[in-house]
Amino acid sequence: MASIIQAPSSYGHSPDNTPEPGSLKDALDAALADGFECKARYVHTPPKTCDALFSPLPGQGSEKTHLASHFLTVSIPPVRTAGSSIAISDYLNNHKHGVLSIGIEVLVYTTKHLTTVFVSKADTTGYIPNLPPSRTKAVCSAFLKWLVTKQRRKHPSRKLVVSLFARAQDQYLFPGSVDHSSKHVLTDRQLIKWWAKVLDSTFLTGTDNSAASQKQGYLTVPGFAGPELRQFYPPGNTTTDGQHRWLPGHPLRELAETRGISSAAPPRCLLPRFPDDPKARYIIDLDEEVGLTFTDDAPTDSPVKRRNGQWSVIKDLERFWEAMEFRQECSSGRMVGFLWVVMCPSNPTGDAAGDDAAMEESQESSSLGAFSSDPSSQQRDDTPTPSGQRNPRKRKRKRKVLTGPIIPRKPRLKGGSSSHTGSSGTLDGMLNPTASGDGGLTLSKDGYDRAMSLLLKGSDFSKLEPAARTTSRWVADVASIAGIQGDWAMDIRGQAKAELTNAAEASGQVHDLGASMVRKKKRKTEDDVVDDARTMEQRIEDDAPVIPEHRKEANAIAVNILGADMVRKKAKPVPL
Repeated sequence: MASIIQAPSSYGHSPDNTPEPGSLKDALDAALADGFECKARYVHTPPKTCDALFSPLPGQGSEKTHLASHFLTVSIPPVRTAGSSIAISDYLNNHKHGVLSIGIEVLVYTTKHLTTVFVSKADTTGYIPNLPPSRTKAVCSAFLKWLVTKQRRKHPSRKLVVSLFARAQDQYLFPGSVDHSSKHVLTDRQLIKWWAKVLDSTFLTGTDNSAASQKQGYLTVPGFAGPELRQFYPPGNTTTDGQHRWLPGHPLRELAETRGISSAAPPRCLLPRFPDDPKARYIIDLDEEVGLTFTDDAPTDSPVKRRNGQWSVIKDLERFWEAMEFRQECSSGRMVGFLWVVMCPSNPTGDAAGDDAAMEESQESSSLGAFSSDPSSQQRDDTPTPSGQRNPRKRKRKRKVLTGPIIPRKPRLKGGSSSHTGSSGTLDGMLNPTASGDGGLTLSKDGYDRAMSLLLKGSDFSKLEPAARTTSRWVADVASIAGIQGDWAMDIRGQAKAELTNAAEASGQVHDLGASMVRKKKRKTEDDVVDDARTMEQRIEDDAPVIPEHRKEANAIAVNILGADMVRKKAKPVPL
């Protein structure tokens, strides 16, 4: 499963060495194999306020967090699917939307100091022929690289982490796809290795040693110690300068310091809570045991526990990961791999534009104080300020009084985006990368959730024709949610050339033996067979041990030979 990720020709370089992000179409064209044609559909939401990714420190408010959801699908024509040599119906011959084959969902969480790119789901239907290089790896790698490049370009002075957990399932996004015979479901061990290779080839390998030194991969598999994790690392983990691209463990303490929190904070404040995350479910269970959660049905909130924010048994991160070994999802022959790739900012000090962008988000974000065991340091923020001093940060802006006639706006469908429901332009204009910026559809959170729900419910990817009908229905539903007509797919044509596998192919030389150098084996005649037999007898004689003459005579004398008069015949029995 190897693929070649080539940078689009439109990419440039900024002063901070962060490449200029091109369109998603260019990224997919450059990543997929030469001649491979497909349709890509991309939907996303703008950043909106969401629940905090990390639990707050005791006595402090939650960190203001924004979430943007991104979902990419790839579909191919039915006539080019795996097993399409069988006669197909007229409906499939005339089908234009293709068959959904690859899907990946990525959630981007942004705070004042940290950007977290979380791979939520990734799945295939098995309809893409299983030919090298892997199309699934190329799509996932290109999509992640494109999203990360956009975030790093937007916030060059902010640390970024790519995070995911690898847990094998029959199907994540495409119901019924497990019943398709061509779908290959990886085991837990294979899936962890696969994602490690994808992240390694996308972010950690390269010719730029300075950029590689700013990135570090981490892997944690509950139940496996440090040396045992080497089996999951990609080959060639050690760089030329002796550094390791992948390390056992986790970067949670490093990320806490980036967020302005001491590494001595309670472990529940250091662990993120992603959707459908095994460790997030364990965190909720630990919170409920000590009464750190409050619900209307069971008001068991404990003021004492809330004051210190500690669990009863789990006191540090090491004990947390040890306890994860005994969870149902990580035991009984199952394993879950937690992977991180931390990218330090290429320009830590930041420039003017980066500082302004950070200040804009800081107005929506809440700053975090460092956790300290000294109670006097925790009470500094509670000390009232003198009435004569004014804090310029708390100064309220005066709202401008609106005057003039009121212009009514046209109603639009709920869940749609204002950028796609305007009165100007056609569908081609809305899909122009220079106009939309990404070639996809921008949906509201409700519209995005509805689009994902329609894909997960009532779909059937077990056979080719039901999968094609499901694809058409889902495309029409999403277009209706966005308030547009027609398809918004991007036509992708791969441009990546196949990688040469050996030195002979790389040099372009072909070693061919001429006819004069090829000799046939001579057929043996009867005389040759006799000669071979004599030669074999001679070899046996030569290999036999040499016996001296006196030993031969002694052996001859020592042999007892019975004479003819000493041999008697057995008498026959006389009949009665």
